[in-house]
Amino acid sequence: ANAVWGGVSIACVLMVSIYALGGISGANFNPAVTLSIALSQASGGAGMDWKTAGMYMGVQFLAGLCASISYSVLFWNTFNLAPAPGFGFVSTGLCELLYTFMLCFVVLNVA
Repeated sequence: ANAVWGGVSIACVLMVSIYALGGISGANFNPAVTLSIALSQASGGAGMDWKTAGMYMGVQFLAGLCASISYSVLFWNTFNLAPAPGFGFVSTGLCELLYTFMLCFVVLNVA
């Protein structure tokens, strides 16, 4: 399996999910998207109020925690997330920031 195609497949599934579910749920798939939607309303655009955004983000964090516990119980295995060999935390963080910005940009303009 090629690592590049793994990333591309995740991006394609996310894009289809945004188009398919954006009109229903607003594409609130993670806390960064929810925060950007709340910031959009705070700056005069369409979005959601801070109370609703806070509840969404709380549930999203709780769902991530439940998913990680479920994985550990199902497979009796855990792993630490860390940058791949040859990459540092700064370059990995900048990459994550860029891709998160692009995700929020797409959701705000499509959903």
